[in-house]
Amino acid sequence: MDQAVYETLLQVGNPDGSIRSAAEQRLKELETTSPALTLKTYVTNCWTTRDDETFQGPEPSPECKNAIREIIVLGLGDRESKIRVVSAYVVSKIAHDDFPEDWPNLFDVLVRYLKSNSVDGVHGAMRVLLEMVQRDISIQQLPQIGPVLIPELYTILTSDNIYSFRTRGRAVNIFNSCVQMLNTLRDDNPEAADEFIAPILPQWMQAFHTILAHHVQNDAKKATEEYGLKMEVVRCIRTVSGEFGNYIRDILPQLMEPIWGEVYNLRERYIAEFVSDSDDVAESFQDSDGNEIGFQSLLYSLFEFMESACTKKSLRHLFVNNGAATSFFEEVIYVLIVYMQITQEQMETWSTDANQYVADEEDGTFTYSARVASWDVLTPLQDSFPGPFAAALQAAVQRHITESNAVRAQGNNSWWKIQEACLLAIGRSAEDLIDGLKDESHTVQFDLKSLFDHVVLESMNQTAFPFLQGRAFVFASEFAKVLPTEMASQYVMAAVNALQSPASSIPVKISALRALNNYCKDLDPQYSAPYQVNILEGACQLLPDASEESLMLLLQSLCSAVKINGEVAAKYEYVLTPAVLETWKKFPTDSIITSYILDLFESFAENPAYFPPLCARSFPFFDQVFKTPGNTPAVLASVVDLLTSLVRYGPSPLPNEFTEQMFPIVMQLGWSSEDEDVLQSVQECLKQYIIKDSDHIIQWNDGAGKSGLDYVIHFVARLLEPKNSASESLFVGDLIVNLIKKAGNNIASVLPELLNAVLIRLQNTDYQPFVQSLVLVFAHLIIQQQDTVFQFLCTTNINGRSGLEILLPMWCDYFGSFSGYYSLKVSAIALSKLFLINDPHLQNLTVRGDIVANPEGGIVTRSKAKRNPEQYTAIPVQAKIIRLLVDDLQNNMTSEQQGQAEEVESVGDDDWEDEPTSGLAQIQYLSGLYYLRNKTDMLAELDDDYEENNPELKDDPIYQTDMKAYLLDFFRNCTTHNTNNFMEICQQHLDELQKETLNIALKN
Repeated sequence: MDQAVYETLLQVGNPDGSIRSAAEQRLKELETTSPALTLKTYVTNCWTTRDDETFQGPEPSPECKNAIREIIVLGLGDRESKIRVVSAYVVSKIAHDDFPEDWPNLFDVLVRYLKSNSVDGVHGAMRVLLEMVQRDISIQQLPQIGPVLIPELYTILTSDNIYSFRTRGRAVNIFNSCVQMLNTLRDDNPEAADEFIAPILPQWMQAFHTILAHHVQNDAKKATEEYGLKMEVVRCIRTVSGEFGNYIRDILPQLMEPIWGEVYNLRERYIAEFVSDSDDVAESFQDSDGNEIGFQSLLYSLFEFMESACTKKSLRHLFVNNGAATSFFEEVIYVLIVYMQITQEQMETWSTDANQYVADEEDGTFTYSARVASWDVLTPLQDSFPGPFAAALQAAVQRHITESNAVRAQGNNSWWKIQEACLLAIGRSAEDLIDGLKDESHTVQFDLKSLFDHVVLESMNQTAFPFLQGRAFVFASEFAKVLPTEMASQYVMAAVNALQSPASSIPVKISALRALNNYCKDLDPQYSAPYQVNILEGACQLLPDASEESLMLLLQSLCSAVKINGEVAAKYEYVLTPAVLETWKKFPTDSIITSYILDLFESFAENPAYFPPLCARSFPFFDQVFKTPGNTPAVLASVVDLLTSLVRYGPSPLPNEFTEQMFPIVMQLGWSSEDEDVLQSVQECLKQYIIKDSDHIIQWNDGAGKSGLDYVIHFVARLLEPKNSASESLFVGDLIVNLIKKAGNNIASVLPELLNAVLIRLQNTDYQPFVQSLVLVFAHLIIQQQDTVFQFLCTTNINGRSGLEILLPMWCDYFGSFSGYYSLKVSAIALSKLFLINDPHLQNLTVRGDIVANPEGGIVTRSKAKRNPEQYTAIPVQAKIIRLLVDDLQNNMTSEQQGQAEEVESVGDDDWEDEPTSGLAQIQYLSGLYYLRNKTDMLAELDDDYEENNPELKDDPIYQTDMKAYLLDFFRNCTTHNTNNFMEICQQHLDELQKETLNIALKN
């Protein structure tokens, strides 16, 4: 901390008036002369102890804080831009902690700046307001703040003769954030939100139209700054269209005109600066925030708007008239294909970097470009208007092909780029086009034969233009399902030759590999089988030098190729397995690459002819890795995963070598490791051992009297120790469930002790996946041995609480967050069985019910939430169970309707812009309005994949249960017999929606 600041702050709180005044004056000097090294640093590091990550201390006194707050806002209107920027940072940082409780007048101060007509003051205040609206102003404050703030924002936006493009753009950005917050408010108070937004939108939309229609002339820097404003305007229109679309339905076509005009007019500049090999350089500038702005950024915003808006009902007439494509539709596709052309920069990069080429050309690429953005616009158009889309696409492509052939004849060497883009656009549409062409309604028409005859075949021979040649290979494979039989083998052979040719460039080899992968998956094996060996050999030859994305494509292609003919693949095991294991040795800790290797190993293991030599070659390799000193936990976890893939997809029972050679090593690793990844991998491996070969595990012994089962139980007991983290023991519940299923009688003597350990562990975790893992142990047992398990739960006492008192509150709290098709069924069925038990232990047990409203009311700030955590009512557990099961019934009923709803939406007949976004009512701050893909989501996907590929699980009666029918039968029986006061529970404890759901369901 700067010593001068610290000493000055101490004097600000001095009771001596002269000392205090001098300190305040000194603070002003510090704030204006050295902001970056004084107040900014001090506030960041010392303002409040609530900033756990940055706080260094000591925290200033309340008097010091008041003085700083009064002084720092003065810097927002300073003539020096750097001082305004730093002052805005400091004000925003303080506001994040103090507004509104400790700084209630801040908003009034900022509004005074907005009304001042001072360019400097408005600039400083707007920087703060943008941060506040996005991070600190809650939706409850908006009805009071909005009517004051938004008119001032509009004044600034329309004062083009006073304020810069960036300041006006910041006004739009703040308004955009307010619109999003209003939509959130709409969930709680729709009338208030709509009454507020409806009157102001017309003037804002008209202002937006004026801005979009204006173009700066003869000043490149000003024009680029204007692009920044237009970008904010387009983003805001997109937000309004999505959240309050019914209020701008009439003006949306008018807004579409200048938006499309920008896309249309910028294409020539895009070609000159990005696509052609001219000397034109794309220009960009930095705004006052240091952000780079240019016309390409505006283009992306325009594309994003068109992607979301082009299928709205109010714009439908622009694309379709009497069921046919309009000339505008054709023009849109024509122009978008222009933007899909390969740029010079992409050519240079892709020609030498195979990995980048693979990554950028994937359907789900993370690299954003005009090429990707254009396709993102085409996708909803095809989904909504399949027939007209096909007709417009064909017309646009024919036009491009004709024009490109003309410039080709004139000697223009860039002619091929537009043809490559045409093939890309059609190829990306292939799946839907094929489905449409096969449909008996014949609403989709597309002349593929002419395209293949006149464009694709010729392009395959364009060796001087490798990107076009490669695109032709991929294009043909994308239509593998409908290729003429006389041409299928020819196309496969062409791709094989390109893959194996030393003369082929990187783009051609990558494209050939991608094409062969498609052929192996989609083409009748009779056409690819003659080339299976060539594909396997060609791919294996490339493996040693491949890495990252290109390696993933190679492994994916191998995985497809080995499935063409299992016997042929088995004959080349001596080539394939060593090549794949060597590849693993290079990347044992790369989770993505090893996932592809695992997929390939699983394909090997599924092949009965391949499995024995695979094991014979892999086991010594595994053994060496396990016993090599210094191998990291990540390497050991990865090799356990490889072994697990062999166990999972091998025969049942497994060959003796699995138990005799590998099992002891895996157990030793599980006992000795403290690493989370290793422990998780060992748990999954042991689970597969138990599923596939429990008899061998039971019979095996170590020569010292310990059986394999003893080893597993010892490992499970270790995992359940409270000292271990939840993630380390994540799959232990699933392991226990399978132990009970496969070796129930053999573990009967230790089962009570294991279950007791599960309950103890359940008391000490709130990690949802782990809670699910442990709860499902009892869920399975309740279904299988209800009376015995219920008695155990009633009589078990842990620290003064029964097993029921530990299990059921956790189960009820986390029930709605459980994942996995099978697991969800087990959980619901087990709870339903518990409800049917007539026992005082259940009848007297309560769990958490509804959240109790904050009696203080008002805004829930972070400090308030910390001081007053959420409170809940208590509800009888049987009532809670009925609530949960009614909600589950509703989910099952809704899932049946989703297919129909998606079909309706895809037709494009309904104007979804009229529907408000729902489900956000509980979010207090705008910073919460985004979705995270977290580890729990990924685990849910793994559960679903496992269940989908587990034939034994599919034979389980629970898996086959129709949950809607099951729950309806359950509720009917409870209604008929008033089981455990079911009718009274429904009347007293269900909300209106739940009652309605139950009534509708039972009447049908």
